Amino acid sequence: MKPDCRMELTLQRLRELELYAYQVAHFLLKNDRLAEEAAKAALLEISRTDKLAETPAEELRLRMRKQTIRASLHLAGTALTTS
Repeated sequence: MKPDCRMELTLQRLRELELYAYQVAHFLLKNDRLAEEAAKAALLEISRTDKLAETPAEELRLRMRKQTIRASLHLAGTALTTS
C-alpha cells in the first residue's frame, strides 16, 4: 500500500472511532470538556499504533475502548486532585 493511501486510511479509521471514544469517555466522566480531552488523548495514543490501517475494525474498537477508559480514569483522578 502506498504511503499516501495508508495515511488516508489511517485518518479515516481514526475519524470513525472519534465519536465512539467521546461516548465512552462521556459515559464515564459525565463532563463534556473532560470527555473531549479523554477522547483526544485516546485517539492520539491509538494513532501511534503500527499498521493501524490493517487492524481489524473490531480489534481496533476494543483497543479504543480500553485506551479511552484509561485516559478517562487518568483525567478523573487529575480532576479530583486539582479541585
